[in-house]
Amino acid sequence: MLTVLKLYFLGAAGVLFFYALHRPQNAVRAFVLAMGTNVFPLFALPYMDMDIARLGGLPLVYLPGTAVGLALALRNGVRLPRRHLSLYVLMGIYLIYTLCNTVLMRGVSATNLMYWLAWPLNFVLLIAMAATVARFSETFMNRVLEACVMVLVAACGVGLLRYATGIGSDANFIPLMNRNGTVFLVALLFPLVFHVHAARGKSRLWLATCVSVIALCVVLTFSRSGLLGLMAGTILYYWRFSLMGLLKLSVAVVVIALFLQSGVAERSTERLLMAGQTLSAMMEGREVDNTVGDHNRVVLVNSALATAKEHFWFGTGLGMENYREGLRRAGLGTVTSKSHNFYLSYFTELGVCGFLLLLAVLQRIFASLPSLGSSQRAFRVSFLVTALMMTMNEYVLLPELWLLTGLMMGMAHQRTTATARQQAAWATLHGSSPVPGAGHTSRPALARRAAVSSFTPAGGTHG
Repeated sequence: MLTVLKLYFLGAAGVLFFYALHRPQNAVRAFVLAMGTNVFPLFALPYMDMDIARLGGLPLVYLPGTAVGLALALRNGVRLPRRHLSLYVLMGIYLIYTLCNTVLMRGVSATNLMYWLAWPLNFVLLIAMAATVARFSETFMNRVLEACVMVLVAACGVGLLRYATGIGSDANFIPLMNRNGTVFLVALLFPLVFHVHAARGKSRLWLATCVSVIALCVVLTFSRSGLLGLMAGTILYYWRFSLMGLLKLSVAVVVIALFLQSGVAERSTERLLMAGQTLSAMMEGREVDNTVGDHNRVVLVNSALATAKEHFWFGTGLGMENYREGLRRAGLGTVTSKSHNFYLSYFTELGVCGFLLLLAVLQRIFASLPSLGSSQRAFRVSFLVTALMMTMNEYVLLPELWLLTGLMMGMAHQRTTATARQQAAWATLHGSSPVPGAGHTSRPALARRAAVSSFTPAGGTHG
């Protein structure tokens, strides 16, 4: 079975790679197809552990997204958009640091090289996607995002069907990824449902249907982190300091409260309450013994804290083998797993110097996304939800995360470029007079600006 799966993923990755190379539009559409490749053809497959379903150390489910990203990089060539110069510098410093921290200090081995190479690979995926997307119109990219949302909803439907028919023990729709990874992907994509609803003019029925299917899938995956991710995404998207914004936020909060009280999410909410009780006990200094469901997680967190203190400045080095060696040197050799917390685990692996570098890289990415007051606020909401989810998992090397973030960065830049082009066209037609409504856009100003935009390209290249 594993051999057949390897052949399937190699074949699928190859097809997606050449499809993405064929035309610029295909390179972006292939991202959507890559997500479907991990779900729909594998509907009847029972769950298989990610540690087993690998090829050369890389999880099989990472192959489609990686192939698409490499094709994007080949199409883009070595052209690096100058607008992200500070980000490139920080990425370069981080890669040099981790090369020393992991490969030179811990030994040149295939495992160490593999863990290190995952970072430049994902950086390439991010830059290639951002550079490619910036050349397309916002209308075209919103259609791509709509396709992403529809694939997500259909995948959630597959997960519900797998659970109903007994194929899976929960509604996890990616059989070669554990449920924590699946709900991380769902929470990452979830804010795009609201974006597509607004940008594509979808009906409230469409929005309610998509949200309901996704929420039910997450609930029946029995993941408290997924439930938190959906709630955070909804609240952050509608949290605006205006009468209508507060009204929408109130409605969203009421809907969430009714959903949690309905009993549908009873198992997930019980686990959520248990986590709250465990956290409260830890903060108060009370012992969390093995009678508590979160006891193992607490042991992992305490072990990570002890190891981080032992390797405070430069860390243990990237990868599970180096992490376990760090645990052993800290006198915790019986612990064999990470803390399931990205911040804590990577602080331990990188040390304070490397971790600050990584946070600086992430900050530059965050700064490239539209503000929470813009019509593209779903992009920043997605980033913030991801940051929240990282407190409960470590899927920072998931290719879809970097590809989608690059897509959102590219769309944000395309919007900025289109606005600047519009202002330049106005200045050309009317001399140095400012664009009407630059500070506050009234309806007459919008009409005049629309007239000007008819003389300029709509905002991108489609071929």
